[in-house]
Amino acid sequence: MELLRRLPDFGGLLRLVGTVRFKTKDDWSEARDAIIDTGAHTSILPLSVWGTLDAQILGDYFVRGLVPKKECIMKVRIGSITGVIMDELGNITPETKFRSYLAPTDEVPIVLGFKDLLEKFTVHFDFSRRTAYIEYK
Repeated sequence: MELLRRLPDFGGLLRLVGTVRFKTKDDWSEARDAIIDTGAHTSILPLSVWGTLDAQILGDYFVRGLVPKKECIMKVRIGSITGVIMDELGNITPETKFRSYLAPTDEVPIVLGFKDLLEKFTVHFDFSRRTAYIEYK
């Protein structure tokens, strides 16, 4: 399945952005924009998103960025969730179960990483045409 998504223009910053929905305890969440991060190992979700999901908590962990300072560490939970990626044309991936870091705050964006999710898709992007799509393997 191919999903077409225009790349937004952030000046010098390039981001692949897709639309996602997650399985809740009763239904599906509303559609939300997510950064498709080809450099992120694991997905991360803000508290306001994962707090309503049918998430299976697997344990506690921490994340940090490029700065190795102790004050840059954020404690997170690790959870197993189910989601889909969709586009404005109605294309939708199969339901996919994946592990995600569950942040204790809303100060992080929704980021889709490779572990259990993007490793199941092939990501294509053409910067000169400002388009991108994914294929389910």
